[in-house]
Amino acid sequence: MKQLEHFASLQVKPAPGWRGYAIDTVLALGGVALLTSLISVDHLYPRVPIPYSYIAYLFLVVALASTRGLYAALLASLLAFLAYLFFLVPDAFTIPGKRDLFTLCVFLAAAIIVAAAHQRAELARRRERELRILYEQAQELAALQERQRLARELHDSVSQALYGIGLGAQTAREALESSDAGQATASLEYVINLTEAGRTEMRALIFELRPESLETEGLVAALTKQVAVLRTRHKLTIEADLSEEPALSLERKESLYRIAQEATHNIIKHAQASMVMLRLARQTNEILLEVRDNGRGFDPTGTFPGHLGLLSIRERVARIGGILTIESASGQGTYIRVQVPLVGGSE
Repeated sequence: MKQLEHFASLQVKPAPGWRGYAIDTVLALGGVALLTSLISVDHLYPRVPIPYSYIAYLFLVVALASTRGLYAALLASLLAFLAYLFFLVPDAFTIPGKRDLFTLCVFLAAAIIVAAAHQRAELARRRERELRILYEQAQELAALQERQRLARELHDSVSQALYGIGLGAQTAREALESSDAGQATASLEYVINLTEAGRTEMRALIFELRPESLETEGLVAALTKQVAVLRTRHKLTIEADLSEEPALSLERKESLYRIAQEATHNIIKHAQASMVMLRLARQTNEILLEVRDNGRGFDPTGTFPGHLGLLSIRERVARIGGILTIESASGQGTYIRVQVPLVGGSE
């Protein structure tokens, strides 16, 4: 909620109030007065040529434009022009020459250009903050969706298995009380089978949360276990073509594993596919990960509010310096390819 409120506050930057204008006016007056006093006390004029004397005022204008904005810079330009003519060149104050008017135009132009650049830079920084907040919100939403998915998996698998174990144990107890050894034996076998199924499902869920085999056994072993889980849990036909273990850092291996995991989750949730192909290959100077399905397909250029799977894949690919290619069309399945470059042929 705090992030949403902060994001809303960034959308529209309020115009400066009277306090801001008062501060800008004081800074412009004080800066021009200080420079004029320094030039007068040190007798820089007429010993220093006029164009060089004007440079001091120009620096002031540029400084105010880059820090305070257009109003302060324009006011400083006009004050500098008048102060120079009135206090330093009194004979020229009545009729400003063409050179003086040209200098004023330079001051005004510099003020406008620098203030515009400052405004664009400020807008860019504000948008960067907005994007950072949106990214944090997207990560929180993705984590929430993952927790909800795991909760559903626990309810549909482990919770049901525990319920069945309870029923089987109760049936076995009743059979023992009635001296029905055959029924008791069958109930206990049922309990044992459900217990093993629940343990398998729990190991699969824990592996999805933290694939320990990535560090101990490698990426290929982790992908092999993921394929086995998908075949068992979702009854998918998966063809896996996994090469030897790639020479990548652990961070890159985990990113590739998460990309494959997210791609297969999207297939299960949205594609309505019956067959999936997973390929990991080593090419000349890159590692290639491919995921293909025969599902209903989609438009890769479209937007999918609330679905962060593709966004997560794109972010992970960009984080490891890879190249992502997505090919899909309605009714023609989806093909995802990730190319991860190798540095000098290996990590």
